[in-house]
Amino acid sequence: MATKDIYILKGKTSEQVNLAYIAFMGDKDATTKQIKDAENSNYAKIGTRQTVSEIVHKLYSKNCIFDLRDSESVQNVSGELSTMIADAACNPKEQKELKNLRSYINKYKDFLTYCEHLANVAEHKPEYNFTTDADKPFISEEKFLKIVSLLGRKKNIILEGAPGVGKTFLARKIAYQLIGGIKDENIEMLQFHQSYSYEDFIQGIRPSDNGSFEVRNGIFYDFCQKARRSEEPFVFIIDEINRGNLSKIFGELMMLIEADKRSKKYAIKLTYSEEEDDRFYVPSNVYIIGCMNTADRSLAIVDYALRRRFAFCQIQPEFNDTFQEFLSAKIGKENVGKIIKRIKQVNDMIQATPTLGRGLEIGHSYFCQSEEIQDFTTWWADLCDYELFPYIQEICFDNEDLGLELCNILR
Repeated sequence: MATKDIYILKGKTSEQVNLAYIAFMGDKDATTKQIKDAENSNYAKIGTRQTVSEIVHKLYSKNCIFDLRDSESVQNVSGELSTMIADAACNPKEQKELKNLRSYINKYKDFLTYCEHLANVAEHKPEYNFTTDADKPFISEEKFLKIVSLLGRKKNIILEGAPGVGKTFLARKIAYQLIGGIKDENIEMLQFHQSYSYEDFIQGIRPSDNGSFEVRNGIFYDFCQKARRSEEPFVFIIDEINRGNLSKIFGELMMLIEADKRSKKYAIKLTYSEEEDDRFYVPSNVYIIGCMNTADRSLAIVDYALRRRFAFCQIQPEFNDTFQEFLSAKIGKENVGKIIKRIKQVNDMIQATPTLGRGLEIGHSYFCQSEEIQDFTTWWADLCDYELFPYIQEICFDNEDLGLELCNILR
């Protein structure tokens, strides 16, 4: 696959533009033969066609079509050919040749449109950097960058932690850092549930509009196809990953998502593939982030075979200086001190209880949803009565005395 630099046309000679055009036609995992065929095609020879050169010289005083670097100019050349086609109505042979020539020119216009898109993305894509992010997660920069590094190496990670530690929010920030900018079109997010299936995720048989059945690609299949047309990182985020039947949903992906299996060499025929040569692989620029809730006892344990394919990152409640500064702007520094003291005491007790543990601690996200708070006492009472206490009662369902003690600490 050609690097994107070849499609940056500014400062290039007409010969270099021609080479980039040939690469464009033979790109997307093309073989050497396919690239050679593209080089020898009539599409690549438009720079030597006299009719085209005459039009280019007439409109823009240029000698070659490859001296034109914007799609609008090439569209004008195509328009001139359309006029010539209409004038040659009495000469079918000439008209056919001119139509073919226009088709070749339109292909070059498509190439320039692609190059313009890349240049526009490079110019307008907002950069992302954890250090300068005003809405950054509360975890330390060192830990954040470590997780990004793990994702880059392993290609698949799972953020696991108690409810309310900001796993989903953190996942998108990690994606931005890996991509190098805020580019949501390179990110897909979904949530697993008990009814989610391989047919939804990869490929399956679905009813068609005419009443019959057809093979329809799933969301991850389409995402991989989209990523294959680019060199940029693409990040697939799966919220509540352990709520689904992972072995059933992933199917052949058990092998294909491994970091060293991300190439066409390992492409395999999927369960519902209709053609023998219809094979699928996960591109090397696709990264998977799973978010896993460790509090729900009803969720299945992650399959050991799948566990080996992921790096697991523990995400813990963060009540550090960054969090305190954030919340102080809403409820005042003194009130923040009171809250943190109580929450830390409760979390220490939860962590020390054998039947509970770190995975059931109270997360910081409970305190991040509120806008400007007018009355701290009312806000805190509502938060406790309708969010924190029900959660504590749930995790302490078999130890009511402990649940009552934890609630009293928070009051």
